[in-house]
Amino acid sequence: MPATEPRKATATPPAFEEVRVSPLRNTVLLDYLAKRGIPSGIAARECVEVHYRTRGKWYFGIGFRNRKGGMEIRNPYFKGSTSPKDISHVRHSTDKNERSTVLVFEGFMDYLSYLALKQGQPVPDCVVLNSVGNLHGALDVLEGYGHVCCFLDNDGAGRKATEEIRRRCGSVTDKAVHYLPHKDLNEFLQHRLKKTVETRADPKQESG
Repeated sequence: MPATEPRKATATPPAFEEVRVSPLRNTVLLDYLAKRGIPSGIAARECVEVHYRTRGKWYFGIGFRNRKGGMEIRNPYFKGSTSPKDISHVRHSTDKNERSTVLVFEGFMDYLSYLALKQGQPVPDCVVLNSVGNLHGALDVLEGYGHVCCFLDNDGAGRKATEEIRRRCGSVTDKAVHYLPHKDLNEFLQHRLKKTVETRADPKQESG
């Protein structure tokens, strides 16, 4: 996101001429995440703030690292990534040998949404594909776990990816059915928060 004017998303990936990373503190970015249901504490722990220059102008966004050092970058007007593109493997277990269950998400916004919904409860290891196109690179990681829970999108690509994981990993649970009719977990989270606000605003709903 630029310092002076919004930058609309483009089909052509920008050339990231310079990237600077710092802790996530920018209020514009935190407010954007809050509107999508992501608490600032979770966002600051899991993401970074990225300032980057492209075509002679500076922009900033939310960064989410992958296992090869690249990042997914998001702001209210832009969605992109720096090279190299790869999955993110987030180890939550303190025991490095713990490989009983892993959760799979298509994008980091869904991963953050899951953490928001869990409200501080223990979370298993997670894999964020950062695009279903990265599924092939994730399968070796997923096969190392006893059970896989898929939180992918409720669309053709998401269902196809879930079936591919099922073929390779065996013990798989499709969690996407739990947030139908919503496309993804973040959409479900936003809907849930909206309903909560509406209920609080209407005492008649609370009294039944």
